[in-house]
Amino acid sequence: MSGSAIRSSYSPIPGGLVGAAQQLEKGEITSRALVETCLEAITRSDNARAAYTGDFSADRARQFADAADRIRAKGYHASPWAGLPISVKDLFDLKGQVTAAGSTILADRPPAVTDAEAIAPLRAAGFIVMGRTQMTEFAYSGLGLNPHGPQPWNTLVEDGRAIPGGSSSGGAVSVATGACLAAIGSDTGGSCRIPAAMNALTGFKPTAARISRKGMIPLSPSFDSVGSIAQSVQDCALLDHVMSNAGTPWAAPQAHEGPLRLLLPTSFVRNDADSQVLAVFETVLRHLEGGGVEIVRQPLPLLQDIQDLNIQAQIVAAEAYHYFHDDLLHHPDEFDPRVSERIALGEKASVQILRQLHIERQRLCARFNAEMTSFDALVCPTSPILPPLISECAEAEAYGRYNRLVLRNPSLANLLDGCSISLPLNWKGFPSGLMLTSCHGQDEALLRAARKCEDRLRN
Repeated sequence: MSGSAIRSSYSPIPGGLVGAAQQLEKGEITSRALVETCLEAITRSDNARAAYTGDFSADRARQFADAADRIRAKGYHASPWAGLPISVKDLFDLKGQVTAAGSTILADRPPAVTDAEAIAPLRAAGFIVMGRTQMTEFAYSGLGLNPHGPQPWNTLVEDGRAIPGGSSSGGAVSVATGACLAAIGSDTGGSCRIPAAMNALTGFKPTAARISRKGMIPLSPSFDSVGSIAQSVQDCALLDHVMSNAGTPWAAPQAHEGPLRLLLPTSFVRNDADSQVLAVFETVLRHLEGGGVEIVRQPLPLLQDIQDLNIQAQIVAAEAYHYFHDDLLHHPDEFDPRVSERIALGEKASVQILRQLHIERQRLCARFNAEMTSFDALVCPTSPILPPLISECAEAEAYGRYNRLVLRNPSLANLLDGCSISLPLNWKGFPSGLMLTSCHGQDEALLRAARKCEDRLRN
């Protein structure tokens, strides 16, 4: 991040989802007041406006807020989450709206007739969707850039506009600017965790099968997952609980009890890292160790095999090519060329090659599960670099290099079919994150581990 100063703070609504819900329950605030605060942020901030795609209705949000307030005022039993404003990434179906996925190619498709299955339970619980948020076209990049506009930018870097992180760029910016309380995004290789880290927020990628992806435009069905960006671990846990249709009352995850043992690989995850990121990361690790967290530094040979095989990039390109083939054939000039170039690479993958790649992936997943048995999670920087300026990503070579770097660490969880969460690397507005990754299905345990780390980092 060339010559860029870093802001000391950002301005989301204090308390996040759970804090606001508690205030609503006590009558200390109204849903209308929360919505008006978000609308004020959108009016005041060019960046907050750029976070949304434009399919946005202030009047609609106010109507839903007033309805939630009337229900509470009459003493009726309401969902504790009724009236909480959130944003939704532009690749999820919202009834009556066009799902464009950050592209002009899909702008003429019919409006969705139902909500995506991940969004429907949020609506049923009374969450208010403030609007659709901007994203990298078809979610195919970790930088968060989109030539079709609008283009949100990093909320923490002052000296020039830096990348917001992607692909859920608008989601992170909508939360960080106070234009909503939390954001729903997708995560195929880090698309929730990268922008969360770069805007000092928390980003959660659950085990892929945990939340339905029906009604979401896919990039790669083998790796896509539905995630969230919020101010805290408990806010992400709440959204995950509702979207996964758990069917049980929600309880905030408690901090992991007893010793917490984290594995820090001694290579790969810190290769080519920015010195400032490593310095802060090591300082944070020492602080965690002072709070009783054990950090085990040792090699993880599995990671070298992952780098050598390059499985994920090949499968994603092949699956994206299969889905977008017709669009690429009939509308080649309407694509972001940085996206179409990557999609086109999938044409080379034969059925036999894909079958072998999936077999190798299964072997890697089994190895990861076996090698992590004595650890609660793997820990590493979310991104090894600070957000580069948008202008620094203009050339194709630089764009590709930065993109590979920011995706490298987060994509491990997607490849290994695990779950992962990014915490702000510290709590002073530093645009980077500390990431915890666990094995398939260990979501609740990971959230408890993250709560323990979060509690320590905030003290």
